[in-house]
Amino acid sequence: RLGRRQRVQIRVTVGVEAHTHEFIATAHEDQKFGIALADGQAAEAVRRVLKLDSLELAGIHSHIGSQIFDMAGFEVSARRVVQLLAEVRDEHGVELPEIDLGGGLGIAYTSEDDPREPHEIAKSLSDIVTRECAAAGLAVPRISVEPGRAIVGPTTFTLYEVGTLKELPGLRTYVSVDGGMSDNIRTALYDAEYSVALASRVSSAGPMLSRVVGKHCESGDIVVKDAFLPADLAPGDLLAVPATGAYCRSMASNYNHALRPPVVAVKDGKARVIMRRETEEDLLRLDVG
Repeated sequence: RLGRRQRVQIRVTVGVEAHTHEFIATAHEDQKFGIALADGQAAEAVRRVLKLDSLELAGIHSHIGSQIFDMAGFEVSARRVVQLLAEVRDEHGVELPEIDLGGGLGIAYTSEDDPREPHEIAKSLSDIVTRECAAAGLAVPRISVEPGRAIVGPTTFTLYEVGTLKELPGLRTYVSVDGGMSDNIRTALYDAEYSVALASRVSSAGPMLSRVVGKHCESGDIVVKDAFLPADLAPGDLLAVPATGAYCRSMASNYNHALRPPVVAVKDGKARVIMRRETEEDLLRLDVG
Protein backbone atom coordinates (compact mmCIF):
# COMPACT_ATOMS: atom_id res chain seq x y z
CA ARG A 1 0.00 0.00 0.00
CA LEU A 2 2.92 2.36 0.70
CA GLY A 3 4.75 1.34 -2.44
CA ARG A 4 7.71 0.01 -0.49
CA ARG A 5 9.51 -3.33 -0.39
CA GLN A 6 10.33 -4.71 3.03
CA ARG A 7 13.76 -6.29 3.36
CA VAL A 8 13.51 -9.55 5.32
CA GLN A 9 15.61 -12.45 6.44
CA ILE A 10 14.35 -15.96 7.04
CA ARG A 11 15.27 -17.38 10.43
CA VAL A 12 16.12 -21.06 10.14
CA THR A 13 16.68 -23.73 12.76
CA VAL A 14 19.79 -25.59 11.73
CA GLY A 15 19.52 -28.60 14.05
CA VAL A 16 22.46 -27.63 16.26
CA GLU A 17 22.41 -28.68 19.91
CA ALA A 18 24.22 -25.76 21.50
CA HIS A 19 26.12 -26.56 24.71
CA THR A 20 23.94 -24.46 26.99
CA HIS A 21 20.78 -24.76 29.10
CA GLU A 22 17.85 -26.28 27.18
CA PHE A 23 15.71 -23.15 27.71
CA ILE A 24 18.22 -20.91 25.91
CA ALA A 25 19.18 -23.33 23.14
CA THR A 26 17.26 -22.21 20.07
CA ALA A 27 18.54 -24.09 17.02
CA HIS A 28 17.31 -27.63 17.65
CA GLU A 29 14.09 -28.45 15.83
CA ASP A 30 11.78 -29.30 18.74
CA GLN A 31 11.11 -25.72 19.90
CA LYS A 32 9.22 -22.61 18.86
CA PHE A 33 11.86 -20.56 17.03
CA GLY A 34 12.63 -20.48 13.35
CA ILE A 35 11.81 -22.53 10.24
CA ALA A 36 13.43 -25.94 10.05
CA LEU A 37 15.93 -26.85 7.36
CA ALA A 38 14.67 -30.40 7.69
CA ASP A 39 11.93 -31.57 5.31
CA GLY A 40 12.53 -28.56 3.05
CA GLN A 41 10.53 -26.12 5.19
CA ALA A 42 13.13 -23.34 4.95
CA ALA A 43 13.46 -23.86 1.19
CA GLU A 44 9.69 -23.50 0.86
CA ALA A 45 9.81 -20.28 2.90
CA VAL A 46 12.41 -18.93 0.46
CA ARG A 47 10.14 -19.77 -2.48
CA ARG A 48 7.20 -17.96 -0.90
CA VAL A 49 9.17 -14.81 -0.12
CA LEU A 50 10.72 -14.65 -3.60
CA LYS A 51 7.23 -14.73 -5.13
CA LEU A 52 6.09 -11.64 -3.24
CA ASP A 53 6.76 -8.25 -4.83
CA SER A 54 6.33 -6.59 -1.45
CA LEU A 55 9.29 -8.44 0.10
CA GLU A 56 12.98 -8.44 -0.68
CA LEU A 57 14.82 -11.48 0.64
CA ALA A 58 18.05 -10.10 2.08
CA GLY A 59 19.44 -13.29 3.56
CA ILE A 60 19.30 -16.09 6.10
CA HIS A 61 19.33 -15.79 9.88
CA SER A 62 20.41 -18.42 12.39
CA HIS A 63 20.59 -18.16 16.18
CA ILE A 64 21.73 -21.30 17.99
CA GLY A 65 21.30 -20.17 21.60
CA SER A 66 22.70 -18.05 24.40
CA GLN A 67 25.79 -18.00 26.62
CA ILE A 68 27.86 -20.09 24.21
CA PHE A 69 31.63 -20.51 24.53
CA ASP A 70 32.22 -23.39 22.11
CA MET A 71 32.64 -22.25 18.48
CA ALA A 72 31.80 -25.73 17.15
CA GLY A 73 28.09 -24.95 17.16
CA PHE A 74 28.65 -21.78 15.16
CA GLU A 75 30.75 -23.72 12.66
CA VAL A 76 27.99 -26.28 12.05
CA SER A 77 25.39 -23.51 11.83
CA ALA A 78 27.45 -21.52 9.31
CA ARG A 79 28.03 -24.61 7.17
CA ARG A 80 24.32 -25.40 7.01
CA VAL A 81 23.33 -21.79 6.32
CA VAL A 82 25.82 -21.61 3.44
CA GLN A 83 24.44 -24.90 2.09
CA LEU A 84 21.01 -23.27 2.01
CA LEU A 85 22.46 -20.25 0.18
CA ALA A 86 23.86 -22.64 -2.44
CA GLU A 87 20.49 -24.36 -2.80
CA VAL A 88 18.80 -20.98 -3.29
CA ARG A 89 21.31 -20.08 -5.99
CA ASP A 90 20.89 -23.40 -7.77
CA GLU A 91 17.08 -23.29 -7.70
CA HIS A 92 16.40 -19.59 -8.19
CA GLY A 93 19.59 -18.14 -9.68
CA VAL A 94 19.87 -15.73 -6.75
CA GLU A 95 22.84 -15.27 -4.42
CA LEU A 96 21.52 -13.80 -1.17
CA PRO A 97 23.76 -10.98 0.07
CA GLU A 98 23.59 -11.46 3.86
CA ILE A 99 23.75 -14.05 6.60
CA ASP A 100 23.15 -13.34 10.29
CA LEU A 101 24.69 -15.92 12.62
CA GLY A 102 22.82 -14.53 15.62
CA GLY A 103 24.04 -13.75 19.09
CA GLY A 104 24.61 -15.80 22.20
CA LEU A 105 28.29 -15.02 22.68
CA GLY A 106 29.13 -16.01 26.25
CA ILE A 107 30.34 -13.65 28.95
CA ALA A 108 31.99 -14.24 32.33
CA TYR A 109 29.24 -14.52 34.93
CA THR A 110 31.63 -16.36 37.25
CA SER A 111 35.40 -16.63 37.61
CA GLU A 112 35.25 -20.05 35.95
CA ASP A 113 33.83 -18.65 32.69
CA ASP A 114 36.45 -17.98 30.03
CA PRO A 115 34.88 -16.20 27.04
CA ARG A 116 36.86 -15.64 23.88
CA GLU A 117 37.81 -12.14 22.82
CA PRO A 118 35.43 -10.49 20.30
CA HIS A 119 38.12 -10.15 17.63
CA GLU A 120 38.89 -13.88 17.93
CA ILE A 121 35.22 -14.77 17.49
CA ALA A 122 34.87 -12.42 14.52
CA LYS A 123 37.89 -13.92 12.76
CA SER A 124 36.75 -17.46 13.46
CA LEU A 125 33.25 -16.84 12.07
CA SER A 126 34.65 -15.04 9.03
CA ASP A 127 37.07 -17.89 8.32
CA ILE A 128 34.30 -20.47 8.64
CA VAL A 129 31.94 -18.66 6.25
CA THR A 130 34.70 -17.85 3.77
CA ARG A 131 35.81 -21.49 3.67
CA GLU A 132 32.28 -22.83 3.22
CA CYS A 133 31.46 -20.28 0.51
CA ALA A 134 34.61 -21.15 -1.39
CA ALA A 135 33.64 -24.82 -1.30
CA ALA A 136 30.14 -23.98 -2.59
CA GLY A 137 31.34 -21.53 -5.24
CA LEU A 138 29.54 -18.60 -3.61
CA ALA A 139 30.62 -15.02 -3.09
CA VAL A 140 31.12 -14.33 0.61
CA PRO A 141 27.98 -12.57 1.89
CA ARG A 142 27.82 -9.78 4.41
CA ILE A 143 28.17 -11.46 7.82
CA SER A 144 26.46 -10.04 10.89
CA VAL A 145 26.19 -11.13 14.49
CA GLU A 146 24.27 -9.84 17.51
CA PRO A 147 26.71 -9.36 20.41
CA GLY A 148 24.32 -7.46 22.69
CA ARG A 149 25.02 -9.41 25.89
CA ALA A 150 28.77 -9.35 25.26
CA ILE A 151 28.66 -5.55 25.08
CA VAL A 152 26.15 -4.68 27.80
CA GLY A 153 26.35 -7.58 30.26
CA PRO A 154 29.75 -6.86 31.88
CA THR A 155 29.04 -3.13 32.29
CA THR A 156 26.60 -3.46 35.17
CA PHE A 157 26.34 -5.09 38.58
CA THR A 158 23.42 -5.41 40.99
CA LEU A 159 23.85 -4.17 44.54
CA TYR A 160 21.89 -5.96 47.29
CA GLU A 161 21.55 -5.31 51.02
CA VAL A 162 21.80 -8.28 53.37
CA GLY A 163 18.69 -8.80 55.49
CA THR A 164 19.03 -11.98 57.54
CA LEU A 165 21.37 -14.95 57.75
CA LYS A 166 20.30 -18.54 58.43
CA GLU A 167 23.13 -20.93 59.30
CA LEU A 168 22.74 -24.66 58.63
CA PRO A 169 25.76 -26.24 60.40
CA GLY A 170 27.70 -28.54 58.13
CA LEU A 171 25.75 -27.44 55.08
CA ARG A 172 25.67 -23.71 54.23
CA THR A 173 24.43 -20.30 55.32
CA TYR A 174 21.43 -18.78 53.62
CA VAL A 175 21.89 -15.05 53.05
CA SER A 176 18.67 -13.21 52.29
CA VAL A 177 18.78 -9.92 50.42
CA ASP A 178 16.38 -7.14 49.46
CA GLY A 179 15.92 -8.34 45.88
CA GLY A 180 15.61 -11.65 44.09
CA MET A 181 13.72 -13.14 41.19
CA SER A 182 11.85 -9.89 40.56
CA ASP A 183 15.10 -8.19 39.51
CA ASN A 184 16.93 -11.30 38.23
CA ILE A 185 14.82 -14.20 36.99
CA ARG A 186 17.70 -15.99 35.25
CA THR A 187 18.76 -18.24 38.14
CA ALA A 188 15.22 -19.48 38.74
CA LEU A 189 14.40 -19.69 35.04
CA TYR A 190 17.38 -21.60 33.69
CA ASP A 191 19.80 -22.26 36.50
CA ALA A 192 22.12 -19.36 35.68
CA GLU A 193 25.26 -19.04 37.78
CA TYR A 194 26.74 -15.84 39.19
CA SER A 195 29.57 -14.80 41.46
CA VAL A 196 29.04 -12.40 44.37
CA ALA A 197 31.28 -10.24 46.55
CA LEU A 198 31.05 -8.21 49.73
CA ALA A 199 31.14 -4.64 48.45
CA SER A 200 30.57 -2.32 51.42
CA ARG A 201 33.69 -3.09 53.45
CA VAL A 202 36.88 -5.12 53.62
CA SER A 203 36.81 -8.32 55.67
CA SER A 204 39.61 -10.58 56.87
CA ALA A 205 37.20 -13.28 58.09
CA GLY A 206 37.44 -16.80 56.72
CA PRO A 207 35.19 -18.05 53.92
CA MET A 208 31.65 -19.22 54.54
CA LEU A 209 29.75 -21.35 52.02
CA SER A 210 26.65 -19.33 51.27
CA ARG A 211 23.52 -19.28 49.15
CA VAL A 212 22.22 -15.81 48.38
CA VAL A 213 18.42 -15.89 48.23
CA GLY A 214 15.72 -13.35 47.51
CA LYS A 215 12.79 -11.97 49.45
CA HIS A 216 10.00 -13.66 47.51
CA CYS A 217 7.89 -16.58 48.75
CA GLU A 218 9.42 -19.14 46.39
CA SER A 219 12.01 -21.82 47.16
CA GLY A 220 13.47 -21.19 43.73
CA ASP A 221 14.06 -17.50 44.49
CA ILE A 222 17.84 -17.81 44.41
CA VAL A 223 20.27 -15.08 43.36
CA VAL A 224 23.54 -17.03 43.70
CA LYS A 225 23.39 -20.77 44.37
CA ASP A 226 26.82 -21.34 45.86
CA ALA A 227 29.43 -18.78 46.84
CA PHE A 228 32.02 -18.21 49.53
CA LEU A 229 31.38 -15.03 51.48
CA PRO A 230 33.16 -13.73 54.62
CA ALA A 231 32.07 -15.52 57.79
CA ASP A 232 31.46 -12.20 59.54
CA LEU A 233 28.78 -11.18 57.04
CA ALA A 234 26.02 -9.28 58.83
CA PRO A 235 22.67 -7.59 58.14
CA GLY A 236 23.19 -4.27 56.40
CA ASP A 237 26.23 -5.42 54.41
CA LEU A 238 26.09 -4.79 50.68
CA LEU A 239 26.68 -7.57 48.15
CA ALA A 240 27.56 -6.99 44.50
CA VAL A 241 26.58 -9.44 41.76
CA PRO A 242 28.46 -8.64 38.53
CA ALA A 243 27.57 -9.08 34.85
CA THR A 244 23.90 -8.17 35.26
CA GLY A 245 23.75 -5.59 32.48
CA ALA A 246 22.06 -7.60 29.75
CA TYR A 247 19.13 -9.58 31.14
CA CYS A 248 18.27 -8.37 34.62
CA ARG A 249 16.61 -4.96 34.37
CA SER A 250 15.11 -5.82 30.98
CA MET A 251 13.53 -8.99 32.42
CA ALA A 252 12.63 -7.50 35.82
CA SER A 253 9.03 -7.65 36.96
CA ASN A 254 6.64 -6.58 39.70
CA TYR A 255 6.53 -10.15 41.01
CA ASN A 256 4.20 -10.19 44.02
CA HIS A 257 3.91 -6.41 43.43
CA ALA A 258 7.57 -5.85 44.27
CA LEU A 259 8.95 -2.48 43.25
CA ARG A 260 11.81 -2.46 40.75
CA PRO A 261 15.06 -0.81 41.90
CA PRO A 262 16.70 2.22 40.30
CA VAL A 263 19.56 2.12 37.81
CA VAL A 264 22.54 4.32 38.61
CA ALA A 265 25.30 5.20 36.13
CA VAL A 266 28.81 5.84 37.44
CA LYS A 267 31.54 7.62 35.51
CA ASP A 268 34.73 9.34 36.69
CA GLY A 269 33.69 8.97 40.31
CA LYS A 270 30.29 10.60 39.79
CA ALA A 271 26.93 8.83 40.03
CA ARG A 272 23.59 9.76 38.51
CA VAL A 273 20.22 8.03 38.45
CA ILE A 274 19.24 7.05 34.91
CA MET A 275 16.13 5.05 35.87
CA ARG A 276 14.37 6.00 39.11
CA ARG A 277 13.13 3.58 41.72
CA GLU A 278 9.49 2.52 41.34
CA THR A 279 6.96 3.67 43.92
CA GLU A 280 3.61 2.37 45.17
CA GLU A 281 2.01 5.15 43.15
CA ASP A 282 3.51 3.58 40.02
CA LEU A 283 1.73 0.32 40.82
CA LEU A 284 -1.57 1.97 41.72
CA ARG A 285 -1.76 4.25 38.70
CA LEU A 286 -3.23 1.41 36.61
CA ASP A 287 -6.22 1.03 38.93
CA VAL A 288 -9.49 2.23 37.43
CA GLY A 289 -12.27 3.84 39.48
